Amino acid sequence: MISTTTANLMLPSGTLWQRIITQTESALNCDALQSIPTEYDFIEAGNIRFLVRILSNLARKQKAKKKQQKKLAKSGKEFNPFLPYEQDLFVGNLSETHLCLLNKFNVVNHHLLIVTRQFEAQETWLTQADFAAMWLALGEIDGLVFYNGGKLAGASQRHKHLQLVPFPLVPDGINLPIEPAIASVQFNNSIGIIPEFPFVHAIA
Repeated sequence: MISTTTANLMLPSGTLWQRIITQTESALNCDALQSIPTEYDFIEAGNIRFLVRILSNLARKQKAKKKQQKKLAKSGKEFNPFLPYEQDLFVGNLSETHLCLLNKFNVVNHHLLIVTRQFEAQETWLTQADFAAMWLALGEIDGLVFYNGGKLAGASQRHKHLQLVPFPLVPDGINLPIEPAIASVQFNNSIGIIPEFPFVHAIA
């Protein structure tokens, strides 16, 4: 149950997209948002047309990483950009357990982070609260949510966060590259697999 005090701080229904637009403009004006320019191309493999983004300049992110390393060396504590979070990147509170931030080093416009209010490790399984927050965001934004479950999966931060990128990802591509493969899914009760995929997966 959400307390009255917390509920008053929640984003009103139907306002998430406008909050993202407004906060993006504000964050760009004060240099809190440091977008990384990219180009993109498509690579086809296994009948799947993969979207590949090509970074033209990593200097901003590398500079920030060095700054974090200096803070770690000085304080002995690992820097957590989400606790506390940067106010200029704050979009709003999704739920009692999750809030939304702009991705500071975004390569996609309006890239949103869905972050746990309290520290949880990025390696942990997704919870019902994670899915509830994700559902709230997707209820207002047509996009793709993904979760890098730890460093090996590409996560750069240890604090648990999901990511949402709005559709279309690019003007001339399909929204979900594996859509053609999903057409061949084989279900056993409510769980399905794609026979062509050589790795452990599930579709529900």
